[in-house]
Amino acid sequence: MSKHKLLAIAALLTLAGSAQAQSTTPTAEPAAGMVVELGSAEQVIQALRDQHKGSRTVFFRTLGAESLAVQIEDFFDKNGLVSISGYALGNPDSVFFLKGSAKHLRGFLALKDRRKAFEFGSNKASGQVTVREVPFTLVFPDFDEDFQRHYDLAQNRSALAVAAPVYSAMALRQAPHIGPYANQDVTKLESKPGSPWVFYLNTTAVMSGSTPLNGVSKEQMYRAWQSVADQYSMLNMNVTTNRAVYDAARAANTLRTGIINFINQDGRSFAPLRSFGTTSAGTLYRNPSAGFDYGYGIGMTGAQEVGHQMGMGHDGGGNGGEYYEGIAAYQWGPIMGNYWMGGSWANQLFTWSKGEYSTANNQEDDFRIMTVNESVPFVADDNGSGKALLLRAAGEINPQDNWGQIERNSDSDVFNFTVAASGVLNLRIDPIEYLRMLDVDAVVSNAAGQVVARSNLAVNRSAEFKNLQLGAGSYQLKIQGGAEGTPQRGFSNYSSVGFYALKGSLTGGSEIPATPLSSGVPLPSQSGATGVWSYYAISLPSSASKLTVTVNGSNGDADLFVRKDLRPTTATYGCKSDGATSTETCSMTSVAAGSYYVGVYAYTAYTGLSVTATVTP
Repeated sequence: MSKHKLLAIAALLTLAGSAQAQSTTPTAEPAAGMVVELGSAEQVIQALRDQHKGSRTVFFRTLGAESLAVQIEDFFDKNGLVSISGYALGNPDSVFFLKGSAKHLRGFLALKDRRKAFEFGSNKASGQVTVREVPFTLVFPDFDEDFQRHYDLAQNRSALAVAAPVYSAMALRQAPHIGPYANQDVTKLESKPGSPWVFYLNTTAVMSGSTPLNGVSKEQMYRAWQSVADQYSMLNMNVTTNRAVYDAARAANTLRTGIINFINQDGRSFAPLRSFGTTSAGTLYRNPSAGFDYGYGIGMTGAQEVGHQMGMGHDGGGNGGEYYEGIAAYQWGPIMGNYWMGGSWANQLFTWSKGEYSTANNQEDDFRIMTVNESVPFVADDNGSGKALLLRAAGEINPQDNWGQIERNSDSDVFNFTVAASGVLNLRIDPIEYLRMLDVDAVVSNAAGQVVARSNLAVNRSAEFKNLQLGAGSYQLKIQGGAEGTPQRGFSNYSSVGFYALKGSLTGGSEIPATPLSSGVPLPSQSGATGVWSYYAISLPSSASKLTVTVNGSNGDADLFVRKDLRPTTATYGCKSDGATSTETCSMTSVAAGSYYVGVYAYTAYTGLSVTATVTP
């Protein structure tokens, strides 16, 4: 063991320039409430930095009888922010991490074998970094001794047999994590490719190459990843099983990454609180003999353990003590509670929480913890200004064309359509994620803003309109997260978020008209808000041999799609050009006579765009 890797942190500091280590002889158990000052955060960081770079000088102290010496494994420093990880000196069955800045530094040292833990933090009044002993379960909440009693209670009740959810028929790969397994490489899964925020599910220990061990199927491994991706889909965070993706993100900024390791043995899964942004990993045991479906059961457990790493404690109360059992009448429960209790509900809904139910013992705002404390942003709104309801032949509303995401509880998505004389709407709107969080609430309003119909099916998560008669005019379909009961006895729309899709028909209806284009004539001054489509159309004669469409703009990011007969989507098109700017060109050769639709999608908002379609005879 190299000396430069050894660091005794909680006493890092005589830091007045002395190079002499302080005594490490234990004297007594730490007195209740004992706090030791280590120096300023800047001094602590600098000492750790020097140690990581190879300094042979070791500074440390004790807290009562406890040595706080640690071995540093990883040190990351970017723009004044640091992430430092390791473990207690000579004790690999432990974890140590610090993260923050010279103004605010925070972390833990936890000794698993002895169930002891110490919290490090900056004192706002003195500016000093202090250390104090804390309950071990503050760092590892799933080591709570009372858990097993509640877990055994759940497992011994036959009504709690865990059944995997059923995919919606509308789940058609609208996003990478949506839809049934389709022979993907389960070691290369990504929920949001390209995002700089990455959480890595390290499945290496339960895989032989790309094949799962222990008789587990690839489909089950896919659903384990998928379930975690579902619960975090409102965040711009890439949940991945690809080690190379994690390594690249960690090298760029460790503070934007997290990791949980799958373990090839039975045991009780656990993860250190607030360890996201460090290389200190959570632990996810396989437990294939527990009687639950591997993919779904491991996925739910993984979602909760990742939640601890993001900074969230358990949602308790009711008869479940540390782990709230949910409300059977609404088939709802918090993912940070006892999700096993609702494992057999047909329309189960597990969500994040801020402790609104009447017996809650934890009022933490889960979304605030993830997006503010851990600085992981929500994904951008995909329907900020309304979209056209896309219709296929005979008025078909197809889920591949019409879908979206409710990103947060303040979000609502609008789809616009018109009825020429009279029409009939038959429509179902489903949440399409596997371990869903969205309860769909839908409203149809007329041009005057009057509500024509509303649907939020009870304990069903979907919305539905059957044979809804509509007169001539313009209409809006608004979709948002729903709620049932009261927040105290039921659930609010606090975390009713996620992906949805539409399926049905509209007879007598029509889309918002597409703007006509003339060959070779630019259409200037076009604009679009982020996430909004703009549509154009041009007719090609039988003599046409080629269609070339260009868009030119100096700001934003406009993506170009072209399709014959039907409006294009990001999934269905004849050609596309979707670079990082608003200058795109798309050409189609061997074209046939007919109508061609040009779709311009605002990946980011743009203004002053010029659209030109040129037909070559």
